[in-house]
Amino acid sequence: MTEVHHEDVAAYALGLLSEEERAAFERHLRSCGSCAGEVGSFAAMGELIRGVHPDDLLPLS
Repeated sequence: MTEVHHEDVAAYALGLLSEEERAAFERHLRSCGSCAGEVGSFAAMGELIRGVHPDDLLPLS
């Protein structure tokens, strides 16, 4: 069985986990309110980031 790490929240929210890791993390979410709340935050941030067009970004320098 895949070990779940609380650090997997961002990877889960961004769809970067393998199928096995995703399934294990979803089982973990059922009993971890902290991770569930973080997933909601990352998911909202992911939607925001996907809505940004590269031409709208300002150069760093």
